[in-house]
Amino acid sequence: MKSGNIEQFKHLSNFNDIKEFNNHIEQWMVDFKRQFTKGELIGLKRLTRYSCKYAGISNAKIQTIVSATHNNEIGISSSTFI
Repeated sequence: MKSGNIEQFKHLSNFNDIKEFNNHIEQWMVDFKRQFTKGELIGLKRLTRYSCKYAGISNAKIQTIVSATHNNEIGISSSTFI
């Protein structure tokens, strides 16, 4: 797949709407949150925020997401996010 306009990826979403996506993320976090480090959780939460135009789909660059974690938070490195 080539990066580009997010419109070309919307068919990959497995969710009907953003509410369903958020409910799945919430339940998933209840089940698996303990298995992640603090840095991994920061990256995952930021990634989910970038996955809202089309539920569960994000085409943001890694560096964009990593940079966004440094806004009034501890922030993470690229290697942590990867």
